Amino acid sequence: MAQRAAPKAGWLGAAARAGRRLLRAVAPVAAAALLLAAPAAAQAAFTAMTSAALTASTYSIPAPASVTATYACTANAKQATVTITAYSAVPRATAYTFTLAAPDGTSSSTTTTLPTLALTQSSASAGNRIYTLTVQAQVGTWTGAVLTQTHAC
Repeated sequence: MAQRAAPKAGWLGAAARAGRRLLRAVAPVAAAALLLAAPAAAQAAFTAMTSAALTASTYSIPAPASVTATYACTANAKQATVTITAYSAVPRATAYTFTLAAPDGTSSSTTTTLPTLALTQSSASAGNRIYTLTVQAQVGTWTGAVLTQTHAC
């Protein structure tokens, strides 16, 4: 059996080649148009306007209402120890700072959440023999009003 020769490309073959060329020319333009149109289709817009009530306020951190403390002084009044056994809580307080100041102006402090503590402070001179205890509530890094209590040795 003899083999047949492949038919020569006629008008059908030429049309297919022209179609492929046209597709290669149009495809990049169509892809670019699609990339430009896609974000526009994805955009959203608000169609109605509404308003909501907004309230803002400040919080003034109050001083603790009271502190219960006992004082012990040396005979020459150059040192005092204060023992805090109770203090009133302040709403939202995260800690409390206690400071004991001596007559000469030196002081010692501590920040704590413990219900009891002791502070000792020495003074270079007895001066007026008055030691001052201050208590401040803290809310985070903010410090509140001061409660002051003095004691004469």
